[in-house]
Amino acid sequence: MNPLVTDVLERQLRSLRRLYGILLALAAGLGVATFLVPVPEGLNVPGGLPLVETAMGVLCAGMLLLAVPLSRRRLLDPARARAVDAAGLVSWGLPADIDPTIGRQAVYLTRYSAGCVVTWGLAASVGMYGVVSRLMGAWLPVAAGFTAASLFTLLLLPPRRETARRGIEAI
Repeated sequence: MNPLVTDVLERQLRSLRRLYGILLALAAGLGVATFLVPVPEGLNVPGGLPLVETAMGVLCAGMLLLAVPLSRRRLLDPARARAVDAAGLVSWGLPADIDPTIGRQAVYLTRYSAGCVVTWGLAASVGMYGVVSRLMGAWLPVAAGFTAASLFTLLLLPPRRETARRGIEAI
């Protein structure tokens, strides 16, 4: 691997770790807020609101079970970066005279970073649904389940040096 790409990889991983920590803290804060936020008067329905809970549960399950894996598969696939031609490299903002291998590695690193950020954002937003569902009168264990699913998904998806390195080396 080119030393320049290695240096950029390390810098990018540092930035991704910071962002990951922030999103973990956000998800944890949303979890605490789920328990602390009072249900507005008149919405405290015994047994919760099945329609709200079901609709938000389906939405969150779709995000965590479909959108997160599909986004990661699409953005973290080194074959997509390997298929970029010279015109594609220029369209990504790289100079026309750059070595195609280094350019493709830079494209993959950009896609890797985007894949991490997109999937973390999707996972963290599920925690937000927990707070919103609680504000809408959902049963506390259901709302807490959203934030637990958010935290669990985030904990499964940390920035991994080896995954990025393997993808770059596959190009």
